[in-house]
Amino acid sequence: MANRYLPFGYIIIDGEICINEPEAELIRAIFELYAKGKSYNELAERCMLTGIRYNPDSDKWNKNMVKRIIENDKYTGKNGYPKIIDEKLYNKANKTRLSKNVKQEPEKSDLDKFIRLHSECPDCSSPLKRQHQGHDEKTWTAYKCTNPVCPAKSVKENRLYQLITEMTNLLIQNLDLANEPTITEIPDDTLADDKANEIYIKMAGEYDKDDVLKSLYELAKLKFQSSTITDMSAVTDRIKKELCKYGNCEKVPLPLMHKIVSKFYVGGDNELKMKLINGKIITRSVI
Repeated sequence: MANRYLPFGYIIIDGEICINEPEAELIRAIFELYAKGKSYNELAERCMLTGIRYNPDSDKWNKNMVKRIIENDKYTGKNGYPKIIDEKLYNKANKTRLSKNVKQEPEKSDLDKFIRLHSECPDCSSPLKRQHQGHDEKTWTAYKCTNPVCPAKSVKENRLYQLITEMTNLLIQNLDLANEPTITEIPDDTLADDKANEIYIKMAGEYDKDDVLKSLYELAKLKFQSSTITDMSAVTDRIKKELCKYGNCEKVPLPLMHKIVSKFYVGGDNELKMKLINGKIITRSVI
């Protein structure tokens, strides 16, 4: 494979470095699209579709070629090279590049993974994604519903971590907040009563044994569904035992989250809801 002695986008004419305009147009597009969120691989695929070659003997593009273009400040007119892009666009694209290259602290990365695996949108039940939002100098990271048509608002990452920490500290300070939810609704036995009447009518005259047995099975199932109450007191005791191991937390205690949290509901009605493994839901306002 031939090696370039000039950066992509330039050509020698009469001994001088000049702009190769078709390549320069592609460079401008690469910078603009990368600054707007396209990945190296996505841009490499687009470059291949143009038919413009990065290397003379191959029509292949890869992410490393795109990366070298994004990092090359000669395109701003430095070191005697003609200017292809302005410095503002170069800085914007490379700010995006650097933000993607910053690795999360292992602990923060694990927390992000836990939140995404244990969270859903309260409006449409879709999972959440972590993404960068904002423009130019004003950017932030937020958790947002993955459903593109869902109206649920995103929640800033720092605010989400703060709320989870506050809710956890409330539980640590007041263990009774973790008590399992009380059952306030009387089970609806209407369907079971209707099924029982149906069986009575069938048995009043001639009836098919298998049909009645099937109806009796359905009645038993309805009775079970309407009367079964799960005792979560043992689970609640386990939650309180775990909470007692912690004092006031300055950041989200991930080991504790693994042991007591079932689900987070993020983004609905400007609230964060933390559901414990016993079914108890703790709510905090995002605003």
